Amino acid sequence: MSVGSETGRARAAAVVLVGGQLLAAVGALAVNLLAARVLDPSARGDLAYALQLSYFVSVFAVMGLERPFMASRTGAFNPEYRVFVRLITPGTIAVIPCVVIATAFSPFSTSWLWVGAGVIAVYVALNSLTMSVRVAYVTSMDWRRFGFNAIAAQLIIIAGAGLLVILGVSDPVAWMGIYAASGIPAVVLLWLAVRRGPEPEWPTDEQRRALRRRGWVLLPSAFSNTAMMHSDRLLLPILSSSAELGLYVTVATVLQMATWPVQQWVDASLRRWSQTMRDRSLSMGPLLLQSFLLLVAMSAIMGVAAYLMILFVLPDTYRAATTVILPLAIASVIFGLTRVQQGILIALGAEGRVSAVEILGTAVSLLAYVALIPGYGMLGAAYGSIIGYSACAVAAAFALISVNRTRRNP
Repeated sequence: MSVGSETGRARAAAVVLVGGQLLAAVGALAVNLLAARVLDPSARGDLAYALQLSYFVSVFAVMGLERPFMASRTGAFNPEYRVFVRLITPGTIAVIPCVVIATAFSPFSTSWLWVGAGVIAVYVALNSLTMSVRVAYVTSMDWRRFGFNAIAAQLIIIAGAGLLVILGVSDPVAWMGIYAASGIPAVVLLWLAVRRGPEPEWPTDEQRRALRRRGWVLLPSAFSNTAMMHSDRLLLPILSSSAELGLYVTVATVLQMATWPVQQWVDASLRRWSQTMRDRSLSMGPLLLQSFLLLVAMSAIMGVAAYLMILFVLPDTYRAATTVILPLAIASVIFGLTRVQQGILIALGAEGRVSAVEILGTAVSLLAYVALIPGYGMLGAAYGSIIGYSACAVAAAFALISVNRTRRNP
């Protein structure tokens, strides 16, 4: 396939992925607004904590296989979906018991065992399928199935949230159940793939081992990435309170959307970048500059949206959340740049350096959170994010310089 066609394919994939993320943004904003109507900040914090816990566990279910799979395979949606689901099934089964243990020791303000643990476990399992749909789309470019999953999932979330508001349900476990139910469309797609799709071209033992090897190398990166994105929300109720987390996520949920277009573009471009890197013809400077400008624009837009939402839509109890808008906007710009840096490193075949960079960034983030959250609450979490993401960006810059120097002087 020519470079031009690969470029067009990557751009089309990025557009569709961003469209899916926009739908997710609509769902997230809707749930944010609806949940604030019946959940007080403490209960909202419990729901946020359950979601962050699910995202952490889901990283181990997928075992770092997403990006290596997308960078190395192409094919029809149904068979690629089945192949990826089979690859991640062992990890998904293995992490389910961890959910119960983690839930038992989590600082929820209300009791989540045993129903809560079961709901989180279901969400983790179905979220693995949802991630598989995304991977199968990137490898197949079949936007119809991806679109069905994205639209149906968000309709379930929005309709479920609306129903809970009408019924006046203030139990965060019930709200978590909405997110678990949003994985049903992915189950339907898997059933259709098995019933109607052609038999997959299953990877050979050697190919499977190579994928898993790259996945294991990237797993620390995936975990550290999730830790940098979500450990602030896991530590806030421990070092401060669930109410502080409820206020914090009201803004953080909106501001993290600013990074989505860049992240989707990076994932959709991995295969093209990998091919281009072999010719040593990919210019990094323009990529980083364009990404920076897009991130600044998106962060400004989402920051204003968060401010207007808090000021004119949410109850007065959420007004204090306006103080974290600016630092979280800055953090989103820095975080988005690290995604571009790491995408380039993966294209260069430097997965090990990506993991090292992410681990360093996570360590700095955790130290900053532990130092700042007890004294400054959600503001400490926001400033800790800036510090951790900046450390990650600096480390990635040095890694890129080192890899480029090695390539020029093999």
